[in-house]
Amino acid sequence: MKVGYLGPEGTYTQSAVEKHFGAVAEGVPLATIEDVFREVESGAVDFGIVPIENSTEGTVNHTLDMFMDSPLQICGEVELRIQHHLLGAMDATDAIEQVVAHPQALAQCRQWLRENLPAVKLVPATSNAEGARMAQAQQGVAAIAGNAAMAVYGLRKLAAGIEDRADNTTRFFVIGGDQPPASGNDRTSLLLSASDTEGAGALYKLLAPLAEDNVNMTRIESRPSHQRKWHYVFFIDIDGHVQDEAIARALGHLEQNAQLFRVLGSYPKAVV
Repeated sequence: MKVGYLGPEGTYTQSAVEKHFGAVAEGVPLATIEDVFREVESGAVDFGIVPIENSTEGTVNHTLDMFMDSPLQICGEVELRIQHHLLGAMDATDAIEQVVAHPQALAQCRQWLRENLPAVKLVPATSNAEGARMAQAQQGVAAIAGNAAMAVYGLRKLAAGIEDRADNTTRFFVIGGDQPPASGNDRTSLLLSASDTEGAGALYKLLAPLAEDNVNMTRIESRPSHQRKWHYVFFIDIDGHVQDEAIARALGHLEQNAQLFRVLGSYPKAVV
């Protein structure tokens, strides 16, 4: 089994692949989130894993946006406790001129960096592993990454656990072509938009069937629809599986109210 993930080797997304699939999968590092979607769609890999949200910094918008045009299903989720370390090839932090990391990692360590490295330049990278690769190759560059990147790129741990929140966790989606059966502890993700003719209270009217059918909504995000300016779609998570009788009934009512209605996937909740 081949699983595409946001690379290069040593990213937290690779760790999510290992946590979810174990030794049965061959991880395939890819340059961008879009590449992960495209490789799964083409059949070059069997599944993909992409980050969707972080408990400190919120949603990964690029992942959400890909679902607007992709036919892929969400077929699983992974939650990974993220512990950031300051890594480098130097012996001490006073030799650091730049810290290179993914923007989310820089934001998750904002307070620590401000207090401990106030004069150091912060440089965004496409991934934390890319930052680690630069730290290996360039003098004066340190990275924010995990133990996997430290091992891959042969770096020293200059400071451990520099994330600002002890419960810092990232959620990942497993994407593929098939929907798994109900497990008894599931989540369903939806893509919706309200009718243009509803006027005031359009979102309330759109979501009313969830409350009326006693369905628990756990998350809602809005994103530009890319159809016209100031027009939005909503990404929603609810508890339950589309094969559950109560969920199927609620979704039928929801579809009647929506201009756009799409089930992105029903899948087992992550094992923390």
